[in-house]
Order: sequence, then C-alpha cells, then structure tokens
Amino acid sequence: MARVDYQGNAGTFRTHRTLPPDVLAVWKEAVVRAAGPAPGRVLDLGAGTGGFLEPLADWFGAAVVAVEPSAAMRDEAARAGLTGRHPYVGAWAESLPVRTGSVDVAWLSTVIHQVDDRDQVFRELRRVVRPGGVVALRGFLADVPATGLLGAFPGTERVAATFPSTGEVVASGQRAGFTVRHVEDVVEPWRVELPAWRAGVRDLRHVDSWCRALTDAEIAEGLRSVEAAYAGVDGPIASDVTLRLLVVG
Repeated sequence: MARVDYQGNAGTFRTHRTLPPDVLAVWKEAVVRAAGPAPGRVLDLGAGTGGFLEPLADWFGAAVVAVEPSAAMRDEAARAGLTGRHPYVGAWAESLPVRTGSVDVAWLSTVIHQVDDRDQVFRELRRVVRPGGVVALRGFLADVPATGLLGAFPGTERVAATFPSTGEVVASGQRAGFTVRHVEDVVEPWRVELPAWRAGVRDLRHVDSWCRALTDAEIAEGLRSVEAAYAGVDGPIASDVTLRLLVVG
C-alpha cells in the first residue's frame, strides 16, 4: 500500500479521525492491560496530527515522544498546540532518531500498513525498545473483517487484502527478535450522525487508507446502501468498528 500524501489534507484528517472519548476509553482499558507496568517513556510512531499524544500521556503518566514523517501532519499538530507539550520529530519509521534502549512502550496506530519496509521498522523498534519493553499496534489488518458502516461498501474484501495480515506483521516482529505478548480485537463504539458521517467519507475519499482504495463507483454505492438502510432514522447511528491490538515484546 502506497504512503498517503497528507499535504493540504491534515486538517481534514484531524477533524474526522480524532477519536471520541468513548472510543478512547475502550483503547485505554485494552492497551494499559496489555502493555504491562507503567512506562517511563512512550514512543508514538506515525503520530499523525497527535490524536494519541495526550491520551497516551494520561493512560501511562509517562513522557511521550512523537515521530511523524509528514510535515503537513506535524504542522497540524503544532496548530493544535501539541508540539509544545511533546517532542515532535520528523522521521521515517525505518530510521528512528531515538536512542537505543530508550523506549518502554512503542505505539503504532493505523500506520503499519503504510511503511515501506516492515522488517526494517521492526529492527528499528527492537533497537529503541528496552529489554522487557513492548510494541503495541492498533490497526486494520487483512484478516480482520470490515465492520461498521464501511462494511456495507462493495469492494471491502479487496481493500482488506491490501493491508498486511496479523501473521505477516507477527513474522516481521519475530525476525527482529520480538515474540507475541497479546492479540485482541477491540470494538470501538462509534455513534455517528448520518449527514456528518457521509460528509466525512467524502472529505476523506483520497486521504483515509480504506476509502482511497475503493473506486468512485464503490464509494457511491456504499453511500446509497447506508442511506437507504437508515432512511428516516433520527439521532445517532451505531457504527461499531473492530480493530486489532497486537502487542509484541
């Protein structure tokens, strides 16, 4: 899967992809339970516009450093005031400007499918994560079925196949010396207003990794299908989305 160019779209990404409190709450429970004792330093790798920086600092009571290759995403984080509270470094995941053995927990949220060399990323993570530390990944993976309203779109099986599978990610980690600590499917309790959700799909058409892999015809058909299914429904619609949590150490 090719990397996304966020130039001109980082603000849109932050608006639509910042997780609401109810969704963050389920990730806090899962991640803190799986990652073990409270760390001293957390690395948010592929931090984007910084949506997990404050939550990670709160969950662990730890210092959080962000690495993000996109200048547009870093600029958006700066506009949100996050770069003044957390170190925010521009770099690729394959070459981390982080000291060896200086990280207790490395967090990767919906990023592993975008890296160019997954094995090299894990070699770098093995270098920077201290012995006994862990890497925790949140992601869409090829073997996790499409859920939520996007599951109604045609082409979802083809899109899923463009993501790495759990086994492929685990194999990259194992080649770098990691072993699996925990695997869990986390259900995110999204509640959406249909007009805002529809606008979000259109805004993210060429930004979101899932949406941009669909054709224009598939996007149009998916929107028609969802609108027909919920015609006349007032108030929020449940769109629970399942992502996989994989922890290696």
